[in-house]
Formats: sequence, C-alpha cells, structure tokens
Amino acid sequence: MKTKTSMILAGAALVSAVAAHAEEVKKVTIEGNERVEDTAVLSYINISSGDEYDPRQSSRIIKNLYNTGLFNNVEIVFTNGELVVEVEENPLVNKVAFEGNDEVVDERFREVISLKPRAVYTPSKVQKDVQTILSYYRQKGFFLTKVNPQMIKRDQNRVDVIYQIEEGQETEIKGIDFVGNERFSDNELKSLIRTKESAWWRLWGGTDLYDPDLVEIDKELLRRHYIQAGYADFNVVSAVAELTKEKDGFFITFTIHEGPSYDFGQIDVRLDAIDEDLDRDEILSTLEVKNGNVYNGALVEEDMEKLTTYLGNKGFAFLDVRPQFRQDEAARTVDVTYDIVPGPRVYVNRINIQGNDRTRDYVLRREMRFSEGDAFSASKLTRSKDRLTYLGFFEDVNVRHQETGIPDKVDIDVNVKEQSTGEFNIGAGFSSYDGPLASAEVKEKNFLGKGQEMNFSMSVSGRRQDFNFGFTEPYFMNKELSAGIDIFNEERDYQDESSYDTKRVGASLRFGVPLTEYARDFVTVGIKKTEITGIDSTASQFIRAEEGEKTAIFLSNAITYDTRDSRLTPTKGFKAQGSLEYSGFGSDIEFLRGRIGGSWHKEIRDDWVFTVAGEAGAIWDINNDIPLYEMFQLGGNNGLRGFDFSGIGPRDATNDDALGGKYMLSNTLELSFPMGAQMKEMGINGLVFADGGFVTEFKENNSSVIDSKTYRASVGIGAYWRSPLGPLRFEFALPVSKAKEDRTKIFSFNFGTRF
Repeated sequence: MKTKTSMILAGAALVSAVAAHAEEVKKVTIEGNERVEDTAVLSYINISSGDEYDPRQSSRIIKNLYNTGLFNNVEIVFTNGELVVEVEENPLVNKVAFEGNDEVVDERFREVISLKPRAVYTPSKVQKDVQTILSYYRQKGFFLTKVNPQMIKRDQNRVDVIYQIEEGQETEIKGIDFVGNERFSDNELKSLIRTKESAWWRLWGGTDLYDPDLVEIDKELLRRHYIQAGYADFNVVSAVAELTKEKDGFFITFTIHEGPSYDFGQIDVRLDAIDEDLDRDEILSTLEVKNGNVYNGALVEEDMEKLTTYLGNKGFAFLDVRPQFRQDEAARTVDVTYDIVPGPRVYVNRINIQGNDRTRDYVLRREMRFSEGDAFSASKLTRSKDRLTYLGFFEDVNVRHQETGIPDKVDIDVNVKEQSTGEFNIGAGFSSYDGPLASAEVKEKNFLGKGQEMNFSMSVSGRRQDFNFGFTEPYFMNKELSAGIDIFNEERDYQDESSYDTKRVGASLRFGVPLTEYARDFVTVGIKKTEITGIDSTASQFIRAEEGEKTAIFLSNAITYDTRDSRLTPTKGFKAQGSLEYSGFGSDIEFLRGRIGGSWHKEIRDDWVFTVAGEAGAIWDINNDIPLYEMFQLGGNNGLRGFDFSGIGPRDATNDDALGGKYMLSNTLELSFPMGAQMKEMGINGLVFADGGFVTEFKENNSSVIDSKTYRASVGIGAYWRSPLGPLRFEFALPVSKAKEDRTKIFSFNFGTRF
C-alpha cells in the first residue's frame, strides 16, 4: 500500500513539472519572411497569443513549416512569453536552362520537369527532375547519360537552375542470349521479345536500344509463350544486362527454367453458388479447354470470358468466374475447375469523363453501353472502352468502375488522352495494274470536337483520276443514325482492256442505323452522270453503240455484320454483307443489282492466319439499257489473282475487248505466315493462296461475243511487307483453270506510302 501511494505521488509531481514548463504565449513574431505573409506562417504553426506553449512543440512547428516547401531554414526562440519564429525562405526560380542536350530539345524537358520559372526552388524538386531527365534518355537508348544540376544565385532571392547533361553514346543491344531453353531455339525466342539486337533495318525503330522497362515486358512475353505451349512451371530466373568494355552497348542474357510440359486433365465447372438449374454438360461444351489437350493458360482466360457471356445470356449479369488449378506433377496434367460465383446487383451512379479538352462530352457518352442508373455489367464496360477506342480520337482510353459510399452503386471513370484527328496526307507509289500513282487527302475525323468526319481527297494514276468530298454525321438528329454526303468526280482509263474511257460526276446521301452491336444497315441514294469517251476506232461494236452520256438515279441498301478485330489486317472474326441496288426512277438506266459476300479469319497458331472469303453478284437488266461500265468485272485489282484487270468474262471476238457480265462469283483461300525470325522483325509475312471465280452472260446474245462460262482458278505465293516507307505487297499466281480468251498476269505488286 505504501509503495502504491508513493507511485501516485511521483506521477503527480511529474505532471506538475511538465505543466510548469508550459507558459502562456503573449506575442508571436515572424521574422525573415519576404514573400510569405505573416498570417500564412501563423496558419502553419497553429499557435497564437493566449495559447499555452511547451518547448516540446518546437519540433512540430519546424516540421510543419519545412513540409510547406517554402522555407530553407527555420529557428524558434521563446523568451519572456514572446515566441519568435525566424525563417529563411527558399528562393524563387528565375529561369531553367539545359546544356549539352543534342538529342532532346529543351521544350520536351520543360513539359515533364517540376521546376518552372517563378516556382519555389527546393533540392528535392531538382533531384526529381534529374531522375525524370535520366528516365527519358534511357527510353531513347542513352543509358549512360549523366545530369549535373547547377544553381546560380541572383538578386532578390532568385536562382537560375541549369541542368548540365552529358548524353554519352547510344547503348545498343550487341547480343541477346538465352540459357536453359531446350523446347524453343534462341532465334524463336528472339522473335517473341520486343528487345532486339542492333541491325541496319531497325533504323526507324528503337527496340534495339537498351531499356530496362522493355526487358521486364520481354520477361512477361516469354512467360506467356511458354504457358501457352504447356509449360506451367516456366519462369524467368534472371535477365542480366552487361555493358561492353567500350561502353557502347549491352549483352542481355535471359536465364530461364522451362520445366516439364503439361496437358489439361479433368475440366469441370462448379455451380453450387447458383440456385437455378443449369445444364452442366451444355456449359462444358462451350469451353475451348478439353481433357488431354496441351495446357494453355490463354485458353483458360478465353473460357472465362465465354462463361461470363454464356451465363450472362441466361440472365446472370453479375458473375465472377474463378478458375481453380490442381497440378499433378506425376501425371503431368493440370485439372481446371471453373468456380462460378454470382455477385450482387450493382447500378451505375455517375459517369465521370476527363481528358477530353477538345472532344465534347456527349460524343463520349453516346458510345457508352450504359447510362447513369443502368445496371452495371463488366461486358458492357469492356464494350464501351472498345467503342471509344474505335473512334480513333484518343491516344489512350481508360474506363474503370469505382466504389462509392452507396452499397449498390458504382461510378464509371472515363479517362482519355486526345490525339490529333486532322490529317494531311500526300502519297506516291506504283502498281502493276495502275502504274505510277499519287494522292493527296485532307481529313478531319473529329470536326469541331463533335465526332463528325470530313474529308477531301484526290488521286492520279496511269488509269484513274479521282476527286472526292465527303461529310459524315455519326449521330444524326442525336440518334444512333449516321448520315453523310459524298460528291465525286472520277475518270477511268479502260483502253487496254475495253478501248474506252469514262468520266463520272455525282453525289449521294447515305444513312446507317445499327441493328445489333455488330450489325448495321446502310441506305444510299444518289445521282451520277457517266460519259463514255475516247472510244478507239477499232473498238467493239457494243462499245461504240454506247458512246455518249447517261444519267442514273440510284438507291441501295446494304446490311453488314462485322466481328473482325481489324479492318486492314484481321486475325480473327468474320464479316458478312449483302446489298441490293436499284437504278431507275425515270433516269436513263434501269437495273437491279444484288451482291452477297463475306470473309472469315482465324489465327490457327501464332502469326499464322487463315482466311476464307467469297462474293457473288447478279444484275437484272430491266429495260435492256444497262451500260458496260455497270457490268461485273474480275481480274487484277478486282480479285482473282493470276489474271489481268478485267481478264476473264465475255469478250468481243473481233477485237478482244472485255465486255463484262451479269453474273459473278469469286472466292479466296489464303494463309499468311511468318517467314523466319528476321523477316518477322522486318514486318514481312509470306502468303499462299488459291483464288477462283467466273463472270458470265453478256447483256445480249450475239455470235460475236465469246463467253466460255468457265470457272477459273489460280494458285500462288506472295509476301506482304509493312515497310517503314509504306505497305508493299507482291504476288506470283499461276492460272490452273482458264479459258483460251482470258488475259493472264503472273506477277503483280503494289507499293505506296504517305509522307
């Protein structure tokens, strides 16, 4: 009891001692400040007259003032009730300069550094800027760059900051080695990664310069490749970059562990968390992963998306598919069980859009697949991002959902980075069909930030001269209805195949309406005036009979369904299209023309893309007045490689002029494949193909018309090069089925560029 009483008394004495050190502040004085007002300093220290001051508070006050970044030195003195806070302000930046930077212009650095003129100078900002400059140089391959910051004092507490830069040499990749690889050769692995060995053809690239961040990406690319090939235990042990003695490049060594190859074992789905009855066997039949197939992690991810889509169509919009793996090292198999977990129903609270300085908000909102208040769906979120990306207005698109304070609500944040949508292109090239060609185009895809498209183009070649103007409003009358106008003036030279030329002027209005997410219906109405000129004296009697001018008023309707991943070089998906065009309405020409066609693309293995395509067409000549230039043609640029332009179909027996036909069929089988590691790096793919088709039945029966009604076919090989100066495509095709009157063309190529 006595001991306890003693402890209480000692504690009370300690409290009294501490209290005795706390004194009332009678006055607060701020000294040394020139730019910062006294009231601002007082707000940072949070002490005023009448408050109690304890010396132990000085550390807090000093820390608060330093954290503002405004002061270089702070001292505190408390005497006779007066608290004196003496500060030394950080200087202001007068100017920022760069010296020694030959590879990077000053303006690029000024965009990314934190120190700006009239900003407060701090050593931490300088060090941050040094790292920013070094990081930028490393991305350009100057890994040995040094940056030495200098400070020059000026009057009125100002400083000049100078970054002295020693750029050094570009650190190229001298060699890339792999250790531990048995399944794939060094060359195969080199073709997979983005870091490349230095070579003359990479003059326009930057992947042959050492970049640590790029090496990290390469490690992930290697992992994905091996996982897709069945190596579930694969990992990159290390990626070491060694500088050469001359310090002008790096040797990079990837040490990898392949492990054994695995197959898929038992595949199952767990539906315990879902109350409703579902056909388990039907669900399993939708999966790509099958028992006994080589293990492929990418297929598992694809099946997760398929399950989400399949069950979403069954009414389960909020699901989480969680694959569970069980690895059997003895049997070399991986069992996969897809655990289906239903989630709570969530609704969209707000859609927040940022980064669109030029593009109007409504242009982005109309591409979103849901509105505020709608039920949230992960698939709709992904589709919304895809639609915004497809616009082509933005360099980067980021769409994600964020939790809110409301349990069943989420916000959708849309962040975009705009890019230039205006283009001025001039081009030049050569085609074995059109000869030398030149083109110019002015195009704006996002006119006035409203999502409208406007373009004017012209092209001139040995066979054609075109002048076109077009304008498109993608959401006419604020509906998901596109509307546009086209005005055209075209000239064509058909002397080589048909002994005449054409001149055409006209205009058209077009409308497009979505039928489903991937299907659209297009309606076009227009008028065109076409004149046949330049008829040779030896031309066909049928051509001479049509000399002069004809006007056509036309209406067409086309329905397309397009799921391809790319319009130019698709690797998956298909496109189907059917169209019907009527010309008449009291004009000089009356006919009905129908077309149906499509293409299907499948990547059968990495960079091996198989394509099947075909088209069929028919013309009904209502008043027997259809001109030759409206007839179907095949060969050359119109399809059917191995034959010349308009090289097949009905011809005049007397002078061999091509006349065209009322019925047409064409089909193509093509396989695009890589041609070795080095060719792949240069963007060159090989092609093998088989084409077929026919054009038949002239508009009138005449003994002087040759029409063999033969199905033509050709096979060939070729290559496609995505060169730095533009696309180059050349093909060798050999006709294997042809008629004696056909014109063949074994070799063809096209080259063009924009600069």
